[in-house]
Order: sequence, then structure tokens, then C-alpha cells
Amino acid sequence: MTNGVTGRPAYLGAAELGRQKEWQVIREAVEAVERSGSLVRLVGSPGMGKSVLLEQAGELAADLGLRVLRANAAESERDLPFAVLHQLTWPLVRDEPRTLPSAGRAALERALHIGSADTSATCTVAAATLDLLTVVSRRQPLALLIDDLHWTDASSAEVLDFVQRRVAALPVVVLVTVRADEAVPLDSTGIEVLRLPSVTEEGAERLLRALHPELSDVARRRITREAAGNPLALTELPAQLGEAQRVGGAPLPEHLPLGNRLEGMFAARLRALPPAARSVLLLCAVADRDGQSLGGVSAAARAAGVDDARRALSAAEESGLVRVDDAPARVRFRHPLVRSALVTAATGAERRQAHAAWARVLPAGDLRQVMHRADATVLPDEEVARALEEAAQVAQSRGGDVEAVRLLARAAGMSTSDAARGHRLAAAACTAVRAGHLDLAGQYVEQALAQGVPPASRGMLDFARSHVRMQGDGDLGPAIDLLPGVLDRITGREAEALRSPCLFLLFMAAAYSGDAEVWMKVARLLDGDSDLERLGHDVWRDPARLAQGGAERFEAALRGSARGEQAAEGWLLLWSAVGLDMIGDHSGLWEELAHRHSYATQNFVAAVCAYDDYLAGRWDRCVRRARDAARAARVRGFHLSERIHWYKEGYVTAARGQRQAVDDLVAVLRPWAAERGITLILLRLRAMEAMCALALGDYEAAYTHACAVTPPGTLPVGVAQFHLVFLDLVEAAVYTGRYEEARRHVAAGRAARMERISAHHEFLLLSAEAMVSHDTDAACAAVYTCSHASRWPFELARVRLHHGAWLRRQGRRSEARAQLESARRAFAVLKAAPWADRARQELRVCNEASGRGTATYAARAGLTHQESRIATLVADGLSNRDIGARLQLSPKTVANHLSRIYPKLGVTTRAAVARALAEDEA
Repeated sequence: MTNGVTGRPAYLGAAELGRQKEWQVIREAVEAVERSGSLVRLVGSPGMGKSVLLEQAGELAADLGLRVLRANAAESERDLPFAVLHQLTWPLVRDEPRTLPSAGRAALERALHIGSADTSATCTVAAATLDLLTVVSRRQPLALLIDDLHWTDASSAEVLDFVQRRVAALPVVVLVTVRADEAVPLDSTGIEVLRLPSVTEEGAERLLRALHPELSDVARRRITREAAGNPLALTELPAQLGEAQRVGGAPLPEHLPLGNRLEGMFAARLRALPPAARSVLLLCAVADRDGQSLGGVSAAARAAGVDDARRALSAAEESGLVRVDDAPARVRFRHPLVRSALVTAATGAERRQAHAAWARVLPAGDLRQVMHRADATVLPDEEVARALEEAAQVAQSRGGDVEAVRLLARAAGMSTSDAARGHRLAAAACTAVRAGHLDLAGQYVEQALAQGVPPASRGMLDFARSHVRMQGDGDLGPAIDLLPGVLDRITGREAEALRSPCLFLLFMAAAYSGDAEVWMKVARLLDGDSDLERLGHDVWRDPARLAQGGAERFEAALRGSARGEQAAEGWLLLWSAVGLDMIGDHSGLWEELAHRHSYATQNFVAAVCAYDDYLAGRWDRCVRRARDAARAARVRGFHLSERIHWYKEGYVTAARGQRQAVDDLVAVLRPWAAERGITLILLRLRAMEAMCALALGDYEAAYTHACAVTPPGTLPVGVAQFHLVFLDLVEAAVYTGRYEEARRHVAAGRAARMERISAHHEFLLLSAEAMVSHDTDAACAAVYTCSHASRWPFELARVRLHHGAWLRRQGRRSEARAQLESARRAFAVLKAAPWADRARQELRVCNEASGRGTATYAARAGLTHQESRIATLVADGLSNRDIGARLQLSPKTVANHLSRIYPKLGVTTRAAVARALAEDEA
């Protein structure tokens, strides 16, 4: 294909558009496809040349031997599930039916509506699509071209978002166009975004000379000025002038269309067409996509009273508004604005007639036929409403949850009775919740509440309302007040659909609130035959007394489950696993859940996996995952989840001793959680403050914060995951000289049989025992030889640091160095700077002969590790302020330590501290 003006390949026309830089990026991406996949997004206002560059990129790709797959997203198709995906992948599915394994092929065929109607989740379709592209691209590199991405249907968008994050490893180049003022349905991470600016005056002149060499200087300068750099205006405006005006033989009109006025320009040209041509073009405009087959358009035209559609289209082709491609014969608009102009210019009656024509020729039951039929209907029509409701069920079975929601909402609008309207609104809200679209769910909840719903639909509405309020604003009240009643009254098919989601939401409300009465309601509603439900209750209600044998019980429940085939069962598995710190034991299962189910499940998986990253020492990944998940939750309106992701990142922030970041998080999150009675978050913040203080060596503050979660010697009912602060409290107690309190807390852990709850509980108990044992060597050896010690590198390094410091004080310097160096390396990997500094300080003291006497004397005097450090600095002449700066403590905390140091050393002044240490050295 060549450019009609230059005779060169058309993709070189980018220079005439003034898009040389953008074209260079596109060309390099296409040419490098065999080395690395890439994604390029063209962003610009209508008429800026996005589609031209996309078309030229396709020609270049074809010239270079790539297989080119195209899709044109259409505004009218946004509610059709997988519409864009169908355009992209249908040629591959059609030409290479045996490329995929049977499961993947079946999932993709169901989504493309060429297989059975069984349910196929979007994530499954996404995985199948990626597999298909992977296999095909290995044989021949691919170019995927998507025009008007902003109009992509939600299901295709989710698939494309999944694929684009993995395309770098494939010989695939993805090029898409997006209008500058439209929201982009995909993540922008890792994408080359090219924003198309207005064409320069020089570029505009060059373009006009190439396309319209006949223009006079006056006409060219006027068009250049009024086009203001818009390539479409530069291309189209000359066509609106008479021949005499173009060559300078007649004056130019006073006003030329510009920017938004281009649509008006198209409308004027449309009015000049014969009525039959306008009718046929309107049929194309209201159709589900650009590029309708000529046969389909002809059939719809006959239904609209136009016998010869091809003849009618000839006039439109002559006007430059459309083109009719050959082999296969398809009708395409030259620019999306033509479609907009047609719809805008038509009356409501004309649009309804066009929809009615399509409804008459499309197969009965076809989703497009149903939608056209609805658009052709003015007044409520129960038959149409039922058809929309049935279409919603089909869309949902194919994984098109968002489209199902919208279809149900349209069905509600078409309902002829209040009861039917309320039922469909409640169903739309409930479906939106399951799809993870909180904004839509909230809209339909409000409409259903205003409308009123029949008793049979009240369960759906109460569930949706509870979910929206909890996730949207952290309001636990609706779940606590409404869900027990729902669970008491639902039966039959409604119970099958709602019981598990409602029960899990009530689980969350009980755990977040810590309210004993809510837990009693949960206990009453448990299925006596469900070991998984009972385990989820025990692990979160009172783990110190009810969760013994938790690990074995979880494995047994998992074996007896369907491994999360239903989302609610998957949530309960996750819920129990995170309470037992067993996420890492089954990482593959959680990945399956995230792929199989919608955003609500993916969000939950992200939270627990970030937590597991923290436990396993993958701290940077924890931070990245938590931040990404918080950003996604904020965009989706899941504000409770957003805050949960914040404190998942906060685990790492606190352990690294980043006090300001912790203080900032607490300042924002504590009043929010307190106002809503979310006790779980309040306790997590306390634990975070304890950890941060511990990291910075402020043991007094660490002890105070830890005691606010679990008082020493007590493991309170209702404190889920008490073990997360267990070692922190013991360590803080030891380093503030509260040995009795530390031992009482360890005894409470033994009494609770922590070692029988899970592997991590056992390891924490062993670690805490090592801190208080009279036989430090043996107790630490038990920690090191624990079969799963390496799974928790942070806590293991803390035990090594404690052990090394003890060995140093005993004068066993060689053994001390080995433990301290291991601790230092572990802390360095974690980027836990205060802990690594502490290990280095211990090593320094261990290696300095002058430090031996001070350390030994401090040990004999009964000074704690922190007191010994402070006494040494006092002896060196540092002030409380200087010591605080050195050890990251407040001067007041240093003074408190000194008040305990003086009586232990038998002195009353700072100078006497120095003399006491010096005399002992001598």
C-alpha cells in the first residue's frame, strides 16, 4: 500500500503529520519485537493522528513479517463482554483451533461465545489468551493494534491488563490509541506513552502541501491558522471548500469549523446526503462496532425500508465519510467523529428505528439483538426486561460480570412493576459486589433502597449494602446488624448463593470489631459439619485457647474442600491460613484463586501475600505489593482494604525503624479506625509502634506499646494474631530489666500450647524462651535447630543478636562474633538499618579489648544491654541529648535509664559512673 501523494509506503507519512519522533519510537518497537515485547500507547485529542499512526504501524509490521491483529473498540459495545477480545483473538482461534490445551481453548471459546455457556471467569480467559499469544508468537511475532482503547468493554480490559503486564517476555508489540480526555481502563506501568501534541505550523504547512497541493497561499494560511495543529481538521477542512475557494478564485467563508466543531462539520455533510444514505449510515453508527459486514448492513437496511444499501453507501463514500472495504466487504467510518455526528444529528425516533431494524435481523436471544431491542423501546416492557435479565445471566456465565451488572440495571429500568424493578436493582448490586466494582454496587444499593425490594430479594440487598459500607468506608454496622438476620432466613437456592459470602463478611466484622457479642452471633450461625468454618472462627476468635492443632486442622479442611472453586470458600481458606501464618505453605493455591476469581478475591490475596512477604523477609517486595494493592483499592473505592494495605507496608516501615513514616501512618489511621470501632487496626498500629521503638532501641516505649496489645502474662480473648507482638513484648521486657514479666509472658505462651497452633507460633515461643532462659546456649540452639527457622529470617536474626551479645558478655568473643555477624548480614539483607547498626556495635565492642571490662562489670552489676550502652556513653562524657541522638532515644528516655543505672552501680553522679567503670577495668 502506498501514499497517494508521495508514492512511498504509507507508514512514512508520519513525517507529513509532524510525528517523526513518535514514529521513531513506534518503528523501533516494531523492529525490536523479536528481541523484546513492548507496549506503546498513543494519547491525543480527536483528530490528532492516532489512528493514522496505528494504521501505518500495522503496515510496517506486515512488511516486516509480523502477524497483525486488530480491534476497534466502540462506545456502543462497551457493555458487550469480551467484544474487543473477540476481534483480536478470533482470527487465531479460527485459524489455529488446536493451539491451546482443551481447558484453555474451552475457556476462550466460551468467552467468544463459540462454545458452551458454562461459567468462565475473566481471569481464566486472561490466562488462556496469554497462552494463545505465547504459542502463536513463538512461530510468528505478533502486532496487536487496538484503536480507541478507552471504549474497551470491562471484560476485555481485564484480560488486556493481565496480558500487557507479561508481554515483555514475548515477541509481541502492542499498540493502542486513547483519547486524551478519556479514562484508560488499563494500568500504565511499563508502557511507552506517546502524547501527540498539536502539529507545528511548519508541519501543518507540509501536510497541506502534500495532501492538497492546489490550495492557494491565502487558503493554506487560513486553514493552518484555524486548524490550530489538529491533523484531522487539516485533512478535512479543505474538502469543505469549493474548488474556486481552494484555488483562490472565491473568498473563503467567514467561519471554518475547528476542534469540537468538526462534528458539526460532519453533520452538515450528512445533511447533504440522500435520506437513504443517511439512514444506512445511522444503522452503521448504532451497530455494535465499526467495520460491519456489508451483508449485515444490507439486511438491517431492508428492515428499515432501504432496499439497496450498496447504492445508498456510494453517496457516502463519495463524500469521504465512509469506505467500503473489499474481501470481506465491510463498511468503515473514516473517523470516529462521523459516528458521533450521525448519532447526534439523528432524532430520538430515528435512533430507535435504527435499533429496531437491527433487532429484527439479528438472531433471537443474541445479546446484541436484546440490547438493540431495549434501545428501540421507549416505555417499560416486561418482556424486554426479562430478555435483558436472561442476557445478564449469559454474560455472567461467560465471565462478563460488569456487563451483567449493567444489563440487570437496564432490565430494572424496563420493569413494569415496583417489585420486579427492586429485585433487579438488588441483583445488580449483589453482582457488582461479587465482581469487585464497589462504585456500581453502591449506586444500585441506593436506588434499590429508594425503590424498595420484595422480601425475597432482601437478602441480596442486605449483603450488598453491608459489603459496600464495610469496604467503602469501614462501616461495620450494617454487616453486624443485617447479616445475622439474612443468614437466619435464607433457604434453598438463595442460601446456596448467599450463605458463604454473608458468613464471611460477618467473620470480618467480628474480627475487625473484636466484639464478643458479634463473635457469639458468628458461632451460632456456623455449619456444624464445616470444619473450615469452625477453624476460621477459632483462629480469629480466641487462638490462645481454641486454635491448637490449627495447622493440621487447616490441612484436613483443605483436603476436604473444593480448593476455592467458589470465591467465598477461597476467602475462608485464606482467612484461616493467614491467621495461622500458613500463606507460604500454599502459595500456588492463592495464585490460582487470584486468577480464577474477581477483584475482591485478588485484593484479599494481595493483602495476605504482602503479609507473607514480610514474615519471609521479602521486605522490598512486601512494600511494592502493598503499595500497588493500596493504589488499586483506592481506584476501586475499597477504602477499608486500602488502609489494610497501608499497615501491611507499615510492618516493614516499623521494623526498619522509620519512625516518622510510622508516626505519619498512625496519625492518619488511628482516628479513622477509632471512629469506626475497628479494634483490629488499632491493635495493629500499637504493635507497629512497639516494633518501631524496639528497632530504635527505645525499649521502654516498645514495652508500653506491646503491653497495650497483650499485657504481660496474658493472652486476651479476642486478640487475633496475638503472636505478632509476643516476641516483641518479651524482648522489650528483657531489655528494660523486667525479667519477671518476660518470664510470665513466656509461661502464658507455654500454657496456651503455642507450639501446637502453627509452625510460626512454635518458632516464636522458642525465640521468646531463648530471651529469658537461664540456659541461653541450649535455648538458642533449640531455635537454630528448629526445622523451619529459616522461614522467618528477621526473628531468627534477633535471636542471634541476643545470643551474640550474651556470649560477648560472657567473654566468649569468638562464638559471639559468629552469631553477631550472622545477625548483621541478615539485617543488612532486610535493610533493617538500626538492627544492623546494633549488631555492628556489638561486634565493635567484642573486638575492642577496652570493652571487655566494661561489659563484664555491667553484666555483674545487673545492667541490661541498653543500660550498659548508656553507661558507657555517660563514661565517655556524652550528654543525655548526645546519647539520645546516638541511640535514637529521647533525652527523657535516657534520663529514665540513668535513674535505674545509678542504684545498680551504687553511684549518684555521672562522674561516678565513669569512675566505677574505669576502676573495674583497672
